[in-house]
Amino acid sequence: MLLFVVQTGTVFVSFQHRLIIEAKTNSWVVFIIAGIFHYIQILLYEKYYERFKPGRLVAGLYIAYWSLTIVTFLAYLNYTLSVWIFPNTPQIVTMVIIVGVSLYANMTRIETVINLPATILPLFPIFILFLFMAIPDLVWTRLFPLDLTDIIPLLKGLFMAQATFLGIEFYLFFRKYVIQKVKGMPLFIYQSAWFFFFFTILVFILLFYPINAIDFLPEPLLNILKSQKVTFVERLDLFFLFIWVIWSVVAITLYFFMCVQARRIYFNNESKFLTILSHFLLIIISSFFATKDRSNFLREIIVYPQLLFTIVIPLIVILMNRRNKK
Repeated sequence: MLLFVVQTGTVFVSFQHRLIIEAKTNSWVVFIIAGIFHYIQILLYEKYYERFKPGRLVAGLYIAYWSLTIVTFLAYLNYTLSVWIFPNTPQIVTMVIIVGVSLYANMTRIETVINLPATILPLFPIFILFLFMAIPDLVWTRLFPLDLTDIIPLLKGLFMAQATFLGIEFYLFFRKYVIQKVKGMPLFIYQSAWFFFFFTILVFILLFYPINAIDFLPEPLLNILKSQKVTFVERLDLFFLFIWVIWSVVAITLYFFMCVQARRIYFNNESKFLTILSHFLLIIISSFFATKDRSNFLREIIVYPQLLFTIVIPLIVILMNRRNKK
């Protein structure tokens, strides 16, 4: 649950736009390929996690990477909130509230943070239910025609789909604390939940809009929900946004938690003052990037360090530890 919240908490509203722009109607095929890679990556993590023993240098790099990820998520989240919900509220106010939740959780017991994903479990079926309300408006022929002959758009789309892999490196850090066997069915169940979540959202967007309309809809998922009419709430998109905010706050809190715990485990530093200071600095930095152009810039570049810290660095650490063991 912790890994699922981290991987879905912030990108499931935004990843589809760039993927569809690059791969067009081929997006759903591209994501199936991405899903295969995701499963292979988890299987490899499970096989070699015992050899993943980062030192201080690697741990420091991961703290920097997670801090960049937090800034990216916070900037995008606050910009979206300022457009859709709180146009007249200073962004620093919403930023302080969101980061304040993380600060409170990370200043208390570890169990407080670890148990947070369980509190948002009911939000998953609620969101899926809201999304399935759009079924009568779907045009199933929009999944075709496919054009798989041009490899460049497919590769670009596959690169954009890597945004859904964000947070997968948590597996390497937390796996050693799980006593039970994880191979086989548990990994397949997790992979199926991850794939069903992202693939369903992507297919619904492809079926709801003509492919050319996506260029003018930076938040197609929110627009789908906005178009749905229900009796119990006037604006379904706003109701969903509050769900998304809760989901994202928990994910951001978990990223902060990883920074705090990495500092404690690898640097023997449990300073509460440093925890408070780091939260304060990230508020300032995230507020600077909480504009349309700056948040888009961060979302465009975050995939590059993501590939570095989920594939390249783990591979180097595992190979070096294997060599040292020999």
